[in-house]
Amino acid sequence: MKQQTIFCLFGLLVATVVFWANACHCSAVIIIGSAAGNTGTPLDAGLASRWNQVGDWGSYLGTPIAPNYFLTAKHIGGAVGQSITFPDDNSSYQTVATFQDPNSDLALWQISGAFPSSRIVPMYAGNVVAGVPLTIFGRGLPRTNTEVTGAKRTTGTEAKGWLWGTAASARSWGTNTLDGLGDGGAAGTQLAYDFDATGGSNEGILSIGDSGGPVFISQSGAWQLAGINYAVGPLAVRETIDGPTLTAALYDYGGLYLETGSPVSWQLVSATTANKPAVSYSTFLSPRSDWIEAVITVPEPATLLLLTAAFLATPLLHRRGQVPRCRRCLPRSFTQFTHSHDPRPSVAESKSMPALHRQ
Repeated sequence: MKQQTIFCLFGLLVATVVFWANACHCSAVIIIGSAAGNTGTPLDAGLASRWNQVGDWGSYLGTPIAPNYFLTAKHIGGAVGQSITFPDDNSSYQTVATFQDPNSDLALWQISGAFPSSRIVPMYAGNVVAGVPLTIFGRGLPRTNTEVTGAKRTTGTEAKGWLWGTAASARSWGTNTLDGLGDGGAAGTQLAYDFDATGGSNEGILSIGDSGGPVFISQSGAWQLAGINYAVGPLAVRETIDGPTLTAALYDYGGLYLETGSPVSWQLVSATTANKPAVSYSTFLSPRSDWIEAVITVPEPATLLLLTAAFLATPLLHRRGQVPRCRRCLPRSFTQFTHSHDPRPSVAESKSMPALHRQ
């Protein structure tokens, strides 16, 4: 059963495992049903169209939202002059400017020329409620078939998830349902969705390399862009206190050891009747719609830069009362973490969300 409360967490780490210059192509939004993941075009006709509308931005993804702009995650980086490409027809568009949202992990990139109208993805403008279906695209690492095992609630051990893989391949997709919204502070309001063992074969969780990928919600029969992939956690665990540190997709981290404190120590998270699944986070676009609109409706880059600066003091717009929310589901500062490479999850108590790792 889906959690109906989004608990607070104690830390977060970026999940772009490599710097942009050294990025490798990585495959698969990890899913419950298969280590290979869903790397083919979705069967749903609407999602199949979205599959081709999303472009490759370095080793990540970018989604066109206006004739001259595409949206992705700010923390993955990139440089003006690099191009977004579309595998379905090998078209390519060079970037001429970038605009980073000071109040979230979103980045808009302006291209030279214009995308055809068939490339542009509409943004979701509706309310969100817990349980709404999501579809996630990404280019992250797949999982393996090697299970991570931990303590049961009573005696013995049981499977808790799977180790991450290392193979590189194409983009992939998974599904999930919304559990709630997290207040990410400087990272923006986050769509939060956990990795349920009973969520079905396509139940998805983010992994390293999925950053910048889109999350879609269906509205009026059309899949619309609602979020941009940002983080996941916990993912670094130990099966025993002195065992090797493992990186895994976890549908239950109860009965495993998580890293905590400084100096580093490892603490057992108690196993309970209910699973404690890892949670993925994607930046929710709706609260940042004013900033997005301000950027894409102003034609000149110099003017856009001034407008972007003007938004430094713009508060986050929260949709209060629509979905479960905690007061501090994400930390206000990430200064205690490396930008993208060093998984250091915090201890997850029964009412706290452990460290996330930006994708």
